[in-house]
Amino acid sequence: MIQKIEELSMNALPALSTVFVDGWILRFANGYSKRANSVNPIYPCSVNLESNVAICERLFQENNLDTVFKLTEQEEIYKLDELLSQRGYSYEAKTNIMVKNILGFKIQESEKANAFVYRELREDWFEAFITMNRINVQNAQTLRRMLQNIIPDTYYGYVMENGSITAVGLGVSERGYVGMYDICVEEDRRRQGLGTKIMNNLIDAALEDGCTYSYLQVVDANEPAKALYEKLGYEKLYSYWYRVKKKTK
Repeated sequence: MIQKIEELSMNALPALSTVFVDGWILRFANGYSKRANSVNPIYPCSVNLESNVAICERLFQENNLDTVFKLTEQEEIYKLDELLSQRGYSYEAKTNIMVKNILGFKIQESEKANAFVYRELREDWFEAFITMNRINVQNAQTLRRMLQNIIPDTYYGYVMENGSITAVGLGVSERGYVGMYDICVEEDRRRQGLGTKIMNNLIDAALEDGCTYSYLQVVDANEPAKALYEKLGYEKLYSYWYRVKKKTK
């Protein structure tokens, strides 16, 4: 199951370039986000771990990027994690994957008020998203290209209040699972249920395409968010974390 969710999440936010190294997937996207600029060893490698790590370090260094490994709780990963630790990689951003069954989900009519879901990238959604997340021009250009490269069914949701977008969210569905990504609410409208409203509308749209499960990612240290998602019916499936080696100047 870990391998499947990892595949889904990579498809949900495609890198701009991908290199395969003996079962490992190396993703490059001009440095925008760790997820899209990392080594993803979700399949077993057949050669020496150190040889593969050296290849990865060279490729990331040549692209002027930190070398980042995205590691999961697959049993064979722990040996690699130990090796990276010995090589001076820092441990960062432990994150949990949470999943819930959405069969039988029924959205309340009140939650549809002022909420919109589109199946294509709209400029108003994109502008609201980069503004809320304070994304600079260069990263915004990279993000736009990544979003335009998504192949699976995609849902762009937002809440409109008084002519202004106050919350946005992205859903991507594939093989019966819809992932919740980049749920963002204006600072002065947080803790008022808008994030949940976005998610429920995205799930409602994905149900039409036959999805039966929803998954999301939440930083392990974010206790309020984890409590909210548990209240919404999500359960932890596994964790991932990053090992990072800074690029040499």
